[in-house]
Amino acid sequence: MVLTAALLGAAVVYAVLTAIAPNRITDPDAAATALRDPAPVVTATPTAPPAEPSAPRPTLGVQPATPPPAPDRRAPTRIAVPSIGAELPVVPTGVRDDGAMEIPDDPRTAGWYRFGPGPTTDSGAMVVSAHIDSRELVGPLARLGEVSPGDEVIVAAADEEVRYVIERVDSYPKQVIDLDAVFDRGGAARLHLVTCGGRWDPDTGHYEDNVVAVAVRADIA
Repeated sequence: MVLTAALLGAAVVYAVLTAIAPNRITDPDAAATALRDPAPVVTATPTAPPAEPSAPRPTLGVQPATPPPAPDRRAPTRIAVPSIGAELPVVPTGVRDDGAMEIPDDPRTAGWYRFGPGPTTDSGAMVVSAHIDSRELVGPLARLGEVSPGDEVIVAAADEEVRYVIERVDSYPKQVIDLDAVFDRGGAARLHLVTCGGRWDPDTGHYEDNVVAVAVRADIA
């Protein structure tokens, strides 16, 4: 298969952007704790970055159930992470036929899981996810693993902006990540910003990991 010039360019950019990998959590209990409680946990040594990006679409994973919508249905329309120069429009999404969360095909657009909390919900995790790349380009969240505690995330919703502060960012093998914790409706009002990461597995057609940045609402004491 002959790679296009666009894909070759994306591979070079992606290798640079993933030079600093987030902590990789491989213990299931630690994975659940990291997503429900942003306090530091023991992590494994980060893996080396992949040699090149993949072409097929990665998935967030399977959402085991679709509970009724959360009370606050105000939809986010845009998200910005200034520290990594990322800004994406956000569209409401649901669940695919295979149970995975719907994610827009274009990595420059993020999906908000519309059956969960929104940006002004007082508790629970608002889930926003985007693909890391496509055949043609590397998406804005390719650098998500570079965010640091204290970095700001701004979510636009209707006529207001909701500010979040990054607490932690980690990488999880897809067999380990706790999806109940990703889509948690309890606890502090927070944002789970998700993309793919780790090595590309040509046998499965997916990246091996999910990268999740946990950010807490800054306007709630």
